[in-house]
Amino acid sequence: MEKKKKWPILLLFWLMFIVLVAAVAYLSFQNGEDAKQLGKSMITKLAEAQHPQGALTDQEMSDFTYMIRQNGRVIAFLMIGIVGTITIHISCGRCNWFVKTCITMFVLVSIAYLTEWLKIYIPTRHYSAEEMMISMAAVITGFIVVSAATLTIRIVKGFFRLMTASHSL
Repeated sequence: MEKKKKWPILLLFWLMFIVLVAAVAYLSFQNGEDAKQLGKSMITKLAEAQHPQGALTDQEMSDFTYMIRQNGRVIAFLMIGIVGTITIHISCGRCNWFVKTCITMFVLVSIAYLTEWLKIYIPTRHYSAEEMMISMAAVITGFIVVSAATLTIRIVKGFFRLMTASHSL
């Protein structure tokens, strides 16, 4: 792709990646009480929509809240993995696939690790190895999907180039 045509796409992907990481960092680095308040009304509305027959017990509401937060974590980090991998692969167009893949993996795993580990410095928040592993698994899944797709496309393109070259002989 020509450089003049490539830069708007590259800029768009970098903006999406930065916004996703900033949103996750904002949610991760809030005071624990602020974080609970932020999602409480949304989770209450979701619980009412899921269980219109009546109010949930405190334990059911706690379980529902945990499920919603973990699903949100998975979706957010999956998107970071997908968008981050595409962004770095586009940005490092001249690097070979292995180098792009190593750079991407380092950046994405670092983001997943740091957003959880740095919570130890925030009052009323705590580090959770389980949540860090969920974040890492989601970001790695997004990374694998995009990396496998780009590798497959390169292999298919190489095969067709080889076939075209053999027919021209």
